[in-house]
Amino acid sequence: MPQVSTAVVEPYNCVLSTHSLLEHTDVSFMVDNELRQPQFRKMARVLFAALCIVAFATALRHPIRPDLVNSINSAPLGWTAHSVQNNPLGGRDFDSLRGMMGLRDYHPIVPQGTPTLGQLGPINVDAIPSSFDARTKFASCQKPIRDQAKCGSCWAFGAAETLTDNLCVLGQATAPLSPQDLVSCDVTDHGCNGGSLLNVWSYIDSHGLVADSCMPYTSGDGSNSTCPLPGCTNSNGGSSVHKCPVKSTMLDSDAAIQAAVMTVGAVEVGFTVFEDFMNYKNGIYKYSQGMLLGGHAVKIVGWGNTINATGANEFYWIVQNSWGPTWGEEGYFRIVSWHDDKDSAIAIGGGFACVQGAQPKPPGPPPAPPKCEDIVSYCAKNGYTDHAKCKKDSYIIPVCKRTCGCCDSVLRPSYCPK
Repeated sequence: MPQVSTAVVEPYNCVLSTHSLLEHTDVSFMVDNELRQPQFRKMARVLFAALCIVAFATALRHPIRPDLVNSINSAPLGWTAHSVQNNPLGGRDFDSLRGMMGLRDYHPIVPQGTPTLGQLGPINVDAIPSSFDARTKFASCQKPIRDQAKCGSCWAFGAAETLTDNLCVLGQATAPLSPQDLVSCDVTDHGCNGGSLLNVWSYIDSHGLVADSCMPYTSGDGSNSTCPLPGCTNSNGGSSVHKCPVKSTMLDSDAAIQAAVMTVGAVEVGFTVFEDFMNYKNGIYKYSQGMLLGGHAVKIVGWGNTINATGANEFYWIVQNSWGPTWGEEGYFRIVSWHDDKDSAIAIGGGFACVQGAQPKPPGPPPAPPKCEDIVSYCAKNGYTDHAKCKKDSYIIPVCKRTCGCCDSVLRPSYCPK
């Protein structure tokens, strides 16, 4: 049977058996009899090649295009698309857009039931609320939205920015950490050609990350750059690296991810990107249409609930992207969980974060107000059970204090209201 190069037709996996192809074109009789009718072999080969060429041409259509945008915005999806003219990604070609999807080896976790709060390992939360936003809860730890540009380094940005938030909340460090450290120096991953969450967090556990000021991002053009470490030194002459106080934590359920976000501000997860997502402007995203582009790593920073178009309650994640501050909702997006969108399937493979370490003590409670007590013991014996009765008697020196008020007197003690 004729063979077609998978490199040519890979965008739509257009590697079909000739039998299957011809069945769809109502000429399967020719295949069944091709040994006796060799003239049909050429016809089958030509037809197969032609259809694959059509698929290839379709696959190369730019995902940011008017017909897709119009289709999204004309349907009640719960989210809207950028116009083609205003989409900050519109100027990038197909290859660079697809190349941004750098997440590898992100697979669903076999469900083990819904864990209770007591089963979340090192994370200790009293209850998971219906909504939470780490951007406001840990406002002092927030950093600007960044842009991975023309490099499949989402896995590195998600990890570096998650660790930055985690350590800030834990009181360990506040400076933004370097995704370039991971792109250039993590040899278990593949730089601009992608990486996995398991590998990158293993690297962080072993080596830590330098600050972004030590190793600024230079791979926006798609180059990996040579690892310059050891590059920066601290005041003691050693390399200034930052890592989890203990080994990072793999979070294997939605509840564990929520608890971690509540505890340390962020969790890195993955999901699958389709063409329509490249056009996202605002709202709560759910896959609608378009071809698969690849896996993408991002940072969850919160969640919420809303009533969707059908009147049902709908859970969504609040997620920080790495496509610049002009994309989406100022660099963020909201998306339904994998339970409601098994195509995008965000966080279906769990997530990673640094969730352990000495956390700063919360501020103590304000001092209690002074108790309403009698100045001398005989007040109560004389029946002064309330302020009004106390006022009936005249004292040169006030002796009673009831309901935090004072008896009338020329000489008022310091605790009396003015």
